Amino acid sequence: MVVQTMMGETAVNNSNGVVLPMDEITVEMKKKDDILQCFYDITSMDVETRLKSITTLITTLKEIQDTFKPEHHKDITRYVSKVVEKTKVENEQFSPELNYSLKRLVIGLASTRDSARMGFSISLSEILHTFKDLIDLSWFFDFLAHHMDLTGKNLGERESHFGRLFGIMAIIKSSRLQEYDIVQLVPTKSISYNYNAPQSENIIECLLEQLLYLSKKKAMFTELSYEILVSLLEQIDDAKFEKLWAYLKPIIPKSPEEYSPDLLALLLFISQRYKKFNLIKHTSGWNHESIFHLKNLNLLKNSYRESSKSSPRVHKLWKFTFEILLADHHDNATISEFWLMIVEENLFKSTSQRKYLGLQLFEMLLPLVHPEIISDIFSTQVILSLSESLKKTSSLHEVGIQALQCISKTADISQAHRLALVLFFSKEYDRIDANIAVDVISELVKNLDAAGIKLYFEHLYRTFYNQEKAGTTSPVTASTTTEEDMDVDEVHKEANQEKLVNTHRHWVISQIGYVTKEIVQKPNEFIVELEPTILNLLQFLYFNSYFLPGVSAPVATPAAPVAKGKKNVKAPAAPVLSEQEKFLQDLQYNNKPVPELTQTTRDSCFNRFCSVLEELSFKSLHTGSIDGSMSNGELWATKLAQFQFDILVSKHENKPMLATFVPMGTKNIEKLFKIIQSIHQSPQAKSNQLVGFELLFAHVSLQYLTEPQEISEIIEDLVDSFQDLTNPKKPAANKKSAATAADRPLPFMILLDNLIGLLDKPSHVLRVIIKQFFSIFADYVSFQVLEHILTMVKAPVEELFNAGEEEEDEEDEDFKPITQEDIDRNNKEKEQQEEEDDDEEDEQEEGSDDEEQEDDDDEMDEDSDDDDDNTVNPELVARLKEKLGKHLLTEDDDEDEDDAAPPSAAEARALDNHLIEIFKSKKEKKNTFADVKSQTINLKIRLIDLLETYIKKFTNNPNEYIFKMMPLMIDATTFDEPSVSNRLIGLFKNKFSQIRSTTDATVKAEELNNLASQFFDNIIKSTEKEVKPPKEKKGKKEKKDKKDKKEEKVEQEEEEEEQPVKENNPFFYLLSGHSLYTTIRVLMSMPAPAPVVPATPKSKSKTAKAVATPVAAPSKFGALDVTMFTTKLNIILDHLLNRTNLVPTTFFTEFSQRFPTLIWSSISKLLSITESVQNDFNLKKMLDIMNALFKRKDSFGENGVLLIEHFPSIVASLTKLLVNISQNQKFKPQTVVAVLNILVNLIQNVLTFIKLDQVQSLISCKDVEHALSVVYKNSQKQANKDLAKRILRLLDIQQGELYELEKKKKQEKEEKKEAKQSKKKDIQNKMIENIEKSKKDRKNATTDAKVENKVKSRPKKKEDEVDALDKLDDDEEDKQVVEKVNTNNTKKNNKSNNSNSNNNNKSPSKPTSTDKKRKEPVEKVSKPIKKKQKQ
Repeated sequence: MVVQTMMGETAVNNSNGVVLPMDEITVEMKKKDDILQCFYDITSMDVETRLKSITTLITTLKEIQDTFKPEHHKDITRYVSKVVEKTKVENEQFSPELNYSLKRLVIGLASTRDSARMGFSISLSEILHTFKDLIDLSWFFDFLAHHMDLTGKNLGERESHFGRLFGIMAIIKSSRLQEYDIVQLVPTKSISYNYNAPQSENIIECLLEQLLYLSKKKAMFTELSYEILVSLLEQIDDAKFEKLWAYLKPIIPKSPEEYSPDLLALLLFISQRYKKFNLIKHTSGWNHESIFHLKNLNLLKNSYRESSKSSPRVHKLWKFTFEILLADHHDNATISEFWLMIVEENLFKSTSQRKYLGLQLFEMLLPLVHPEIISDIFSTQVILSLSESLKKTSSLHEVGIQALQCISKTADISQAHRLALVLFFSKEYDRIDANIAVDVISELVKNLDAAGIKLYFEHLYRTFYNQEKAGTTSPVTASTTTEEDMDVDEVHKEANQEKLVNTHRHWVISQIGYVTKEIVQKPNEFIVELEPTILNLLQFLYFNSYFLPGVSAPVATPAAPVAKGKKNVKAPAAPVLSEQEKFLQDLQYNNKPVPELTQTTRDSCFNRFCSVLEELSFKSLHTGSIDGSMSNGELWATKLAQFQFDILVSKHENKPMLATFVPMGTKNIEKLFKIIQSIHQSPQAKSNQLVGFELLFAHVSLQYLTEPQEISEIIEDLVDSFQDLTNPKKPAANKKSAATAADRPLPFMILLDNLIGLLDKPSHVLRVIIKQFFSIFADYVSFQVLEHILTMVKAPVEELFNAGEEEEDEEDEDFKPITQEDIDRNNKEKEQQEEEDDDEEDEQEEGSDDEEQEDDDDEMDEDSDDDDDNTVNPELVARLKEKLGKHLLTEDDDEDEDDAAPPSAAEARALDNHLIEIFKSKKEKKNTFADVKSQTINLKIRLIDLLETYIKKFTNNPNEYIFKMMPLMIDATTFDEPSVSNRLIGLFKNKFSQIRSTTDATVKAEELNNLASQFFDNIIKSTEKEVKPPKEKKGKKEKKDKKDKKEEKVEQEEEEEEQPVKENNPFFYLLSGHSLYTTIRVLMSMPAPAPVVPATPKSKSKTAKAVATPVAAPSKFGALDVTMFTTKLNIILDHLLNRTNLVPTTFFTEFSQRFPTLIWSSISKLLSITESVQNDFNLKKMLDIMNALFKRKDSFGENGVLLIEHFPSIVASLTKLLVNISQNQKFKPQTVVAVLNILVNLIQNVLTFIKLDQVQSLISCKDVEHALSVVYKNSQKQANKDLAKRILRLLDIQQGELYELEKKKKQEKEEKKEAKQSKKKDIQNKMIENIEKSKKDRKNATTDAKVENKVKSRPKKKEDEVDALDKLDDDEEDKQVVEKVNTNNTKKNNKSNNSNSNNNNKSPSKPTSTDKKRKEPVEKVSKPIKKKQKQ
């Protein structure tokens, strides 16, 4: 029976699946069965499940009890569960279910399973509350005491005591004690008190005495007893409580120092619950009338300390305490004072268990306190414990993580809490672990509002200025320091103090940077709200980068009063400064950093200023303005340049001064700012070009104080180029001035050189602004400018930075410079020495093979010495030779000379000094060149960034300059500087790849086709290999001297330098390929040019002119020159199978993926190459290329035109290829499968565009069928045969050689099958005959045996007996002979058992040779015995 509940109605499914309504008996049975399930769910740890089961139990019991009558106990027909029926009836008024439930719930109070005690206690309290008219509390207490016997009769002591406590709690939670009065005013004496079964008539007194007794029994019952007692007192009013005080007074000690945490919690509850009851008067030992007065806190230390024993659970005492203290009564101590005395000094300076409790209290109290007190809660010991808890091995790690998470929860309460936490961590970050401070602040600052950020910045400013306390020694170290150590420690103290001050200020600057990053990521509305704050921040950073505060601020004196008649008019009041003006006044005059700022701090201020300004340069707060604009359209940089200009031009005597001396003065800044003012006053002030110049000049002005000498030169050129571009001069009238003007570079070229000079500066914000400026002027940039940039990118290091210029040697008295005469003289001596060596070699005899080998080894050693990078400079050798003379021998000296004379000590020291200087200068030059090289590469990459800015501007509609730059970029790639080449490749992949089409009239299809041809030629160069002439063989007598070798090597190096390096550079081919892809993509998007065909004139008159009529060109390839493309691509295809050169293969693979349609123009070339392949590897490579092409359905053209057009040639080529490779053993069967698969895919794709009869008309079906039959004959793989059949089915070829071959093979198979079957039948017939014959033989043998037995069974005569005796004697003799023979055989066989042991695994049908030998004598002996028996 399956019970269902639908829409509140109960129903049941019968055996036929029909839903029928349930009768009353069934409903009652279901209810009573549900009661049993409730007891299991009540113990669940899930709160929802537990509450749901309790509700179900109460409602069910209520329904049953409402319909129950006492006489129903004797009703047999009433349905009662077997478990319930067996339960003893405790009360006749209760239904059996209620009786059973009460008993089971009371007994379950002693259970330790899951949440049994809590669930059963709540269930009992609900039953007592629901059946308050039926169940008397006194009866229930007696019922509880009976089952929870405290003597341990039925249960253990622990279970029974806890069970009774939870039962008492159920009585109290039933909310029925208000109806009972206090009758017994005096507690029962301990001698006469029956603790196990007390009198329950006065239920309140009974429960109170029972709880007090249990609290004293053992410590584990105390806390629960007091907690239940608090629940009891919550239902007692003031009048009743005064009567109960007599019960509580005996448990209170005389001194508060002896209070337990549970008792103190009870007393705190009483003081809060009963306001009229004066607890201090009824207790003794207090120092003040208020419990939490400062004088009483020392008395309570022990109670709070002992509360840690309830760890990891926080004792209820702390909850009552915090509630009272947070009420802020005037007589009580503040929460900060309590925290310091009770928690900080009492718990944290103790055991780890009490520290654990302290961190729990921190987590509990932090969200409750006012934001102003948050810093007091973060006491010293709290910070130390939090730092310690970060260690995973610490016992405080778990609670420490929870405490740290509480910080973010506290910050979410309000912005005031968040700001208070941020300010605390920023003030005390040096006392906190650095990781905690940084992580917490970074997390809290993210959600600060505008007002909070403003206050936080003000706090950072104060921290930055006031650093007097930083670096001071602690009281402990100061007290232990003696007067003798003062002088020694003073130096260290100053150094440490300066270091600590710098650390604090750098931390402030880093915080400013982090907050501004978070601000910039916010919406524009939020940034506009903080715009004045950000401006103040930038001014703060810039001022502290270069300026010293003024002595005193200028005072605005009010005007004197003017007398009018007898009365004087009051003078006007002094002007009230705005918030911005007040900030500037404080910045420039009032706020003076103590101690003064160091240069490192000023540098970090300027770096942070640049980073903040850079982040703002990517934001526009005003619609329609360029990036870097404020909400009013003004530039941030202009506003700051105004701030700089006002300080420098101010005429106030005590104005702020520059921190460093600027020899160039401030005239250049004034010049720039005048131009900025003129731009603002110009009628075209809103034009992008003028705004771009304003942006550039403002940033250059702000960067001026970093490198005034270098930037001042750039400023002059910038101003001149600005004037030439904005106000061009009229052309000169005379020829001379016109010629000189023509020779002058263009104004934008001068501007470009200045921009490049600024790009080389370390400031990143300048590079961002230059990119922005270049983007603004991109429409006015000529190709000459772009070519100039690419020329600099291509230029080598020495040419770009003039690193190859000769440096002047310093004159030295001991070390004279070498002149040209010294070098010539040294070379002559060297030549003479070499000639003498040649003469000596000619006089010697011809060397043997060993000598030739030695000569070859010497030559190899010489070559290796020549190739060494650390070769000795001849200039160095000449200097040393001149200096040391006879003390130095070189390789050029005569070998027959005696050893060099040893130098004196002074000469040796001089030589050492000279060598040190030489090697040091050489190392410095090497390091300088490395620095210059890295600086050069960085500059080139920045120039490429400029080009990227230009290309990005014209990505959607490229102009002719974009395409003209491509060859120059390809030439700029160098193998020696891969970072530059990689940057160019990234530029092509990310920017040029986005160029799809163009509508620019300057882009001509003819020029693009020429570029494409040029790029093709670059790739074809990889196939051109220079064949080096073979080396001449050396004769035995021919030997080259050292001079010839060196000259030959120098010539070889010069030739290698003359050869273009780009042909061996992989970047060269990569960029050429990407340039070709872009060019072809644009050409295919352009309309095809209409060729002009001259029309024949109607009249033959001479005056008739030819009229050009346009002819429509094919548009499938756009404006691409297909003839040129096919020619170039075919050249590359010729080298497609070259394994030594991967450039053609790589290019063709990528090109075919990008432009599969264009490959069809060279399909005939691909087929011819495929047919001419002679090995399996290359053929498979070509087949993979073709297969990838045929799989691309987007390459077939519109309606498959390209596929249909080349389909016949492809099929013809593949059929020929099939015939060749199937008959040639060089090719693997897998290759044949690949060709067949290509044919299958090809035919299937063609059939999607045209019908089968058209396909058959396009190709020669006979050739196809013949090729497939050849494959069928020569192939042994079934896959090849299946593919061949599939092709024939696709072409609907039902007759041919292949089908005949298949029929022949089928016939041969059938004949073989029939032969096998006939052979099997013959064998079966023979077997049947043999079986029948053997049966007949067996029948004859049995009849003969029966006859012999009958003969033997007859009675014997005497003669027969004698014959029988003789026969027995003969048998015994025969047995003896057989036994002898067998014993001899066993001896022989035992010897051969080891060698023949492996024969045991053979089948028993084949006996071994030993077995045969063993049987032979037995058979020989047995034969005469059988003969005798027959006789």
